[in-house]
This record gives sequence, structure tokens and C-alpha cells, in this order.
Amino acid sequence: MARKMMLLFLAIACLMLAVETPAFAVPPTELLRVEQNTPFQSMCCISYREKVTLTEPSVIAPVIVTWSTDYQATSMYVASVSVNGGPCLKQGSVLLNPFGAGNGSGPFDSHMFQWVIQPSDGLVTGKNTFLLCGGSFTDPNGVLMLGFNTLSARLSK
Repeated sequence: MARKMMLLFLAIACLMLAVETPAFAVPPTELLRVEQNTPFQSMCCISYREKVTLTEPSVIAPVIVTWSTDYQATSMYVASVSVNGGPCLKQGSVLLNPFGAGNGSGPFDSHMFQWVIQPSDGLVTGKNTFLLCGGSFTDPNGVLMLGFNTLSARLSK
């Protein structure tokens, strides 16, 4: 009996090793990587010109939008996301604290934001666009310098 159990275990183990899990690449429209310094100077809210798109199925599901960035800011800035051309959402973590000279020289700080976009935030069946937006709330002369950054959108399961 023990020998039969051992053979069954080995057979199952071999089957598991033989079945290759398919790798799903992220569609290029759902991921954006920026590798240059880009300055912004404005009160809230303006477009930071970085966007990704995602196609919703017939049953709309929440979307997780993630943005990670290196930055310099001479005043407090906010960052958020606009869904399908709507207003800059004011939910979740949004603050970029002052750090550095704002001119691209010297050190950069880093920050990661993650927003859960609900169907009630403007999602539609089919193509949805998520545009990074924000600005200063305190200083119209403040400068935000965005360094290397990545923006992505994924359907939640």
C-alpha cells in the first residue's frame, strides 16, 4: 500500500512539473515607463501627460493603478489619476512632500502611489484611460521634477 501511495505521489509530482504555467505579458498599453526628467509648475490640477489604457470586460471590475516615481519638489505637490477625462480624483495617498532643488540636480526622493478605481469612479465597458494628474496646493511658483517613473493599470480579481 505504501509503495502504491509513493508511486501515485511521484506520478502527480511529475505531472505538475510537466505542466508549464503560461506567462502572461502585460499589454504595452497598461504599462508606461518614463526615463527622463520632466518639470511641472502649476497649481492643482493639471495633466502630468502620463497615461495608460486598459480594456474592461462586459462586467466592469475595479482597477488598481500604481505609480512609482523619483522626484524633486520645491513645495508640496499632489498626484492622482483622472479616469476617462474626468476630474483628478481626490482619494487615497496623494502627497509629494518638498524634496531637493526641483531642477534635476542632486538627489531625488522616491514615492509609490496605488489607487483602487471603482466602477463608480467613471469606469466603462471597453477602453478606459488613466491619466496622471496633480499640481501644487500651496505655491504657484513651486516646481515638481518627475524623474524615472512607472505607471500601470491592472484589473483586480
